[in-house]
Amino acid sequence: MNINPIYEREHRVSTRSLRLSTAILVFNFVVAGFTLIEMNGVVDYARKTSSIDYTSFLQIFKIVVFVPVVLLIFVGPSFISGAISDERHRGTLEILLTTKMTAKSIVVGKFLSLMASIMIILVSQLPITAILFLYGGITVGDVVKLTLNFIVFVVLLISMGVFCSSISRKTSIATALLYLAVLILFFGTLVLYFLAANSFNMNDKNFFSIIFIKVSKFILLFNPLVSMDFLLSKIMGEDSSDVLVSLFWYNNWFYINMFLDLSLSVIFLALSVVKIKPHGKTWRKYGNSNL
Repeated sequence: MNINPIYEREHRVSTRSLRLSTAILVFNFVVAGFTLIEMNGVVDYARKTSSIDYTSFLQIFKIVVFVPVVLLIFVGPSFISGAISDERHRGTLEILLTTKMTAKSIVVGKFLSLMASIMIILVSQLPITAILFLYGGITVGDVVKLTLNFIVFVVLLISMGVFCSSISRKTSIATALLYLAVLILFFGTLVLYFLAANSFNMNDKNFFSIIFIKVSKFILLFNPLVSMDFLLSKIMGEDSSDVLVSLFWYNNWFYINMFLDLSLSVIFLALSVVKIKPHGKTWRKYGNSNL
């Protein structure tokens, strides 16, 4: 079986780097710290009241799921944004494109290497997460859905990073663009929805308020964090259906979000291929000029 040479080189370098080892250490330390602190609080409560609140363990599970997500959002862009821009800065991108490798194989190789590195970090946290299964309340189906949601979240984040890197000459610019994109997609959509909900509550008969709330809910479908929160709410027996248009959207939010985010990821990767792909004599004479 032929292995993408870019993936093979990048993965070999990253697995031997101090940066990946440090990331694994930091992620596990932070997640374990939050888990032990919360579990200690539950145990102290049980000692004082002689009763165990199993919903508290589900709260811990929610924290354990969201802590790595938050860490990836704030730390991940600095690892991802140099995927293409570093090659361009070193002058090796043009050399790669003069070989038998295509722009598509370069983008796919970079994507797979980043995906593998991040998945190594996440897999290393499974023993911490497994502790919570001792207390029950979490089914295999719930874990499978959350895992798929998390993988799609990582795929989208990396795809955005590769695209930002492909349109930038400098890694610093790519990092700034990726942080901006993350801020808009993961937090801006929530802010937009709450503004629309506030406008709708103040005047639910206003035509523009109705359009605003519907548009904001549609945009919210692209946010994987919302899908993750809905899955966790269902596990904990909480009702989040007031956020959605109808019960249909609430029951199918996960599947719609997965489809939209995967489609968006494919678009970002395709645009990255187009951006670094050689285009005739102009490219050969002046190079692939970007930001």
